[in-house]
Amino acid sequence: MNKLRALFHPIMVFIGVQVAWIVLMAIWINWYLENNLSIRELAQKLRPDLFTAEVEWLILFEGCFLMLLILAGVYVIFVYWNKQNRLNQMQSNFVASVSHELKSPLASIQLYLETLKYQEVSKEESRDFVETMLSDTSRLSGLIENILQSSKADPKSMELQFQKVDLGKFLSEVVQDHKRQFEEKKCNVDLQLEASPLLTLDRKALQMVFNNLIGNALRYSPVGSALKIHLHRKGRFWDIDFADQGIGFDKKDMKKVFKKFYRVQNKDTQNIEGAGLGLFISHEIVKNHKGKLRVSSLGRGKGSVFTVSLPISRGLTV
Repeated sequence: MNKLRALFHPIMVFIGVQVAWIVLMAIWINWYLENNLSIRELAQKLRPDLFTAEVEWLILFEGCFLMLLILAGVYVIFVYWNKQNRLNQMQSNFVASVSHELKSPLASIQLYLETLKYQEVSKEESRDFVETMLSDTSRLSGLIENILQSSKADPKSMELQFQKVDLGKFLSEVVQDHKRQFEEKKCNVDLQLEASPLLTLDRKALQMVFNNLIGNALRYSPVGSALKIHLHRKGRFWDIDFADQGIGFDKKDMKKVFKKFYRVQNKDTQNIEGAGLGLFISHEIVKNHKGKLRVSSLGRGKGSVFTVSLPISRGLTV
């Protein structure tokens, strides 16, 4: 299958079109030279005043140019078809992933509600059930918010509500909101705040970014791993590093990881849920804050570091 895909890669098709054009030109020129005398005699009989050496070469050039246009049209049509085919495949994968990701928390909520309805449970168990359902509800809310944001024709048109936010305090609150998920995954969280800058930003939008990055770190890291979150100043930016011990990235994946619907496809990710929207939305939100979202990794199995850079010009250290 991979060999077949490589065969139909646009670059391979382009090379094939060029080879076909050269072959057709050779056939056309050979035919023209062999029949040149007959063409010349016919043209002189019809319009002897118009047939010159320049016109003879013009006929040859027009034939070559016409064949080039035909082959170029074929190539353009193929590239468009290939692009649409890939887009359709990505959308199909997206629908399947979202459906599965929606079903899991819904099934969990339904199970706990049926347990509370039909069985007698202690107050402590009830409290745990409610906390789990709240966590699942938050997960559903985040997914739906990602879908709504990605459905906009132009992500740059996101309506952001800017306000003064204590970034260090805000980041601590977001980490605290994930306390239960950290405990379930036995994840050791190390939050380091070198300062607590007061920045003008959209609190809800940045919370979505942080939730996506923390969620990815938990989803793609083994049980008992560590997550280091480091807020520090770097030049004209405030950087927040999210360093995990997850599956990491190959270089080719790092170039595509912020694309819409893109998900890393390998044996390490085949059983992990995801819609391929979180990083895309996060990248757009950070960009709309005049910031940057970057990723670095030493390779597969060596973890990754996502860095959110927010411009210092938007804030004042407190």
